[in-house]
Amino acid sequence: MTDSLTREIECQLCEDIYSPIIEPEDEGYYRLYCSSCANWISISVTNPVRATFKEVMGLKGEALALAIQTCLAPCQCGQNFNHDAGGRCTACLEKIEEESRAIEPPEFFQCPWKLEELKKIEGKILEYLLGKMESKEETLGDLIEKYESGQINAEAYMEGIESLQFRESRQVSAIQTWAMILGPDMAFIAAEEHDLVDRYGTRVLVSIAKGLEISAGKSVLSTLTAESDRRGGVVGKELKVFMRKIGGGF
Repeated sequence: MTDSLTREIECQLCEDIYSPIIEPEDEGYYRLYCSSCANWISISVTNPVRATFKEVMGLKGEALALAIQTCLAPCQCGQNFNHDAGGRCTACLEKIEEESRAIEPPEFFQCPWKLEELKKIEGKILEYLLGKMESKEETLGDLIEKYESGQINAEAYMEGIESLQFRESRQVSAIQTWAMILGPDMAFIAAEEHDLVDRYGTRVLVSIAKGLEISAGKSVLSTLTAESDRRGGVVGKELKVFMRKIGGGF
């Protein structure tokens, strides 16, 4: 993650000068191409690993792009995804895609991330999550109390809700990435050990299940069903209510 990206590159095919895309554009995502073939992976603003690198590690711009590049699993062809696309500009890559046969999807599940690389920041993620548990950040209950007591008006209340949702979305991304690193055998156990359900509620279990779907290919519904049966009690009931509400739609 300590290398740097070349700002301007001469395309090996057409010799035009191009710059690697390292941040999502208007669509909210960008394509990170394989350095050998025309395969690509989409990196979105809401990608949990990207969001975790930004929130927990404080990375942005080129440093963020390099961290993502380092932690992505290799392409099916065996080469790595790279922001310079192997020295080929976007126009040439589009021509290659049009002229070549698409790579068939793998017959088996493959995690898109190098979990051994992500494991290097596991301690930082846990430190972040536990720190948030002990922080005195404003909660939904605090906002409601302020609004009902007349301390803030409707506009300030809605701004507070938006800020709270944004903050919680970043925490959810960290939980998903943490679950990916720990894997299906340890994620829920570790959440219990650190009392994450007490702090974040049952939604932390949903976030863990979504992280395990990314890293291990496990169905969110089947994971939550098993977890609700194992836990029982209030938490188990809340998970069952959640699953009935979403009706299997993920």
